[in-house]
Amino acid sequence: MKALQIMKPYEFKIVEVPNPTPKDDEVVVKLEYAAICNQNDYKIFYGEYGDLIKYPMDPGAFGHEGVGLVDQVGKKVKSLKKGDRVIMTGDGGPMLYSEFVLRKADSVVSVDKKIPVKETAILELFGCGYHCLEHLDVKNKEIGLAGLGPAGLAILQLLMLRKPKKVIGIEISKERAAEAARFGLKEVVSPLDEPAFKQLKKTGVDIVIDCTGVPQSMLNSFDVTRREVMIFGFTNKKFEVDQSKWFQKELIIRNTKVQTIDDLKAVVKLLEAGKISGKEFISGVDTFENYAQVVEKIYKKEAIKILMEWR
Repeated sequence: MKALQIMKPYEFKIVEVPNPTPKDDEVVVKLEYAAICNQNDYKIFYGEYGDLIKYPMDPGAFGHEGVGLVDQVGKKVKSLKKGDRVIMTGDGGPMLYSEFVLRKADSVVSVDKKIPVKETAILELFGCGYHCLEHLDVKNKEIGLAGLGPAGLAILQLLMLRKPKKVIGIEISKERAAEAARFGLKEVVSPLDEPAFKQLKKTGVDIVIDCTGVPQSMLNSFDVTRREVMIFGFTNKKFEVDQSKWFQKELIIRNTKVQTIDDLKAVVKLLEAGKISGKEFISGVDTFENYAQVVEKIYKKEAIKILMEWR
C-alpha cells in the first residue's frame, strides 16, 4: 500500500509499505479522508520543531485526523464489522497518512453513514475542543476566545452549547472574524486596534481560551483575563512573562492536550444530533501527492481545513 513519508524538512515521498494485518483486538481501516492539521503539519514539514522531530519520519506520520471504512476485523472484535465508518485520531496505532490504517478497535468511534463523510473527517479537532472545555466552568461566564482559526471555530460551536454569558473573539484577521460571525459570534476585538484592545484589557473577561500557539497572543491573554487562561494552542518557542501580573490577579493558568475516546464519542453524538457542523470548515480536497502545496496553503492561512485522499 501507499503511504506518505516526510524525509526531511521540505521533502516527502510516497512510499510502498506492507499492508497491515490485524491482531485479535485490532481492525484495519481503509482511509477515506485525512485532514491536514493546521498547527502540526507545516511546523513538521518546514522543520520548525527543531530537535523535537527526528527525520526521516515513519511512513504515515504525522496524520492524526481522519475517517475511513473498516476493512478487516480481528477475531475478538465484536463492536465493529467490515464496512463500518469510523473516526480515527493519533491514538491506537500508526499514524494516518497511508491507504490502510491499523487501529485498536477500542480507539476508534463509529459514525452514522448518513452524515456526509467529509464532515466527519475533522471530528478529532472537535474532540480536542471538547476536552478543553471539560476542564472549564464557562456557564454564565464572560469568555475571550483568542484565535479564530479552525480550533477557535470548533471551540466556539462547542462553547455556545454550554451557555456562556458572553463570548468575545480576539483575532487580527478580518476574514477569520467574518467566519466566526457565521457561527454566531457577535463581537470580535483585534489586538491591532489599540483603543479597542486597550478597553478590552481594562474591562476584562472571566476566562480566555487561547487557540493561537503564538507567544504574543498568550501574553495578551494574560492581560485580558480577570482570573483564568486556558492554553489550547501550543508553541515550542521560549518567551518571557511578567509574573507579577499573575500574582496581582491570582491567575489560574491551565493547559489542555488531546481528546480522550470519551471526548470523541461525545462530539460524534453532537454531530449526529445536528448540534455542531463541520461542513463550513472544509476548504477543499486534494491528493497526498500534492502534500507540499496543501501544507503551503495552510501555512499561508488560505484555507480553514483541507482534506487529503488517495486516488
